[in-house]
Amino acid sequence: MPKPNLKLRVAFEFEIVAPESLLDADHAKLCRNLSEALGAVALQGMPTVTGKQLAKVGASLLNHHCHIDAENLTVPPIDRAALVAAAPHLTDEELDRVAHQAAGKAPADPANLGRFLRKLALALVNEYRLVPCEVEGKLKSGGNVSDIVVEATLNLTNGSVMVGEEDRQNRLQQGVGAVTIVAADGKAKFKGNCEGHTLSGPVINVSIDDIATARDALIQLWQAQN
Repeated sequence: MPKPNLKLRVAFEFEIVAPESLLDADHAKLCRNLSEALGAVALQGMPTVTGKQLAKVGASLLNHHCHIDAENLTVPPIDRAALVAAAPHLTDEELDRVAHQAAGKAPADPANLGRFLRKLALALVNEYRLVPCEVEGKLKSGGNVSDIVVEATLNLTNGSVMVGEEDRQNRLQQGVGAVTIVAADGKAKFKGNCEGHTLSGPVINVSIDDIATARDALIQLWQAQN
């Protein structure tokens, strides 16, 4: 079978007046309903006609893919800033998916909206998404305190910071704002909270709100290493 040497994209956008019974569905169901309504006549008709037309210039249609999407224009869009604030660990595509899921269901109250979007985001992706970072803090040794910088990883999903094995015995000064987290070549820099120490090293975390302020740089870093 020959390999394709050309990819053709033909896109149409239709504006539709739809009944309420169709608009009541969530995004996934709306797309399924529209796909079923179009059926083989529409979904297979375009590839069939395209194949016949291309044959006239000596080209052969080997494969095709159909992607259906729909946007309910009666539902107010979810504010992008609210999405990022709730889920800075998600990619742009994943944020769009959460926005689709939340459409028509999101509460108006900002606090409730944040919790609602966060719940949807974690249901979509709750895996650890780690990026390298540095922890700048104060090292407590005996009665002395000195500056120290240790290599670590920041979990974008929950804000936890894990230091390397070689630095687990370091006892950093504790407290809110006692350490500074630096990542993405300095594009992400914020204060962290050192809550104490365990066998796994200092217990350090960063607020999701702070991660959201540097979300673009952090997601780019995460995507570059995955």
